[in-house]
Amino acid sequence: MPPLPLRPRSATELVDAAFQILRAHYPQFIMCSAIAYLPSLIIQIIWASDPAQLAISPGASVIVGMAMWLGFALMSAVLIVCASQAYLGDPIDVAGAVRKALPRMPFVLIGAFVRYIAFFLGVFTLFIGTFYFMARWFAVTPAIVLERRGVGASLSRSAALSKGRKGHIIGTYLLIALIYLPLVAGVQIAAALLLKNLTLQAIVTALFTILIYPFIAITEALLYFDARIKHEGFDIELMAGALDGGAVAPSREAAAP
Repeated sequence: MPPLPLRPRSATELVDAAFQILRAHYPQFIMCSAIAYLPSLIIQIIWASDPAQLAISPGASVIVGMAMWLGFALMSAVLIVCASQAYLGDPIDVAGAVRKALPRMPFVLIGAFVRYIAFFLGVFTLFIGTFYFMARWFAVTPAIVLERRGVGASLSRSAALSKGRKGHIIGTYLLIALIYLPLVAGVQIAAALLLKNLTLQAIVTALFTILIYPFIAITEALLYFDARIKHEGFDIELMAGALDGGAVAPSREAAAP
């Protein structure tokens, strides 16, 4: 598949572009997703093997919650690196994506924690605050892993990229939710009805997550680049580099504005 043109896109066009990238590089994205989700899956299997014992232990509940948090944070970070490689026309390097994302994980986790707290507090404003911070800080993880910024700088960077585009960002997330959440609910209900073993239920749910979650991370990466194209002429910068005879390095997306 040739690289997608670097141009502004609507919410539906971003989702369509994400599906195109996922279809073209599905094995690589599944490999990234599986590697990143493995620690969380191991903890879930341990929990499912004896839920009664772990349920009464607050420490065990914290471990399970942290494992889930770490798994999705790591998965998003790695997949965003892979998505940026595919979108900019570079070969997808799974091992390289993992190596690039791992050193940034402390910042990714702290950034995710700040966002989740803001989202939770936003519930008490009839979700107005939740949607506001969802849009304002949509690019925190891409800024951390692709631009190698700290947490505070990434929050500010995302806020700047979201100016004038919050409605577009929220619309894109709502479209993703309309696609993803019914599938998740359907798989979980089917697993609960057909499989009485909690371990098997955890494995089936994890397999589904590994197979479908890359779509969300790819869309998040494309949304980040879409903002850079509209605010900074990022596509023009890359084309100018190509016309000057300079190769666009795989790490070009990490360049600070």
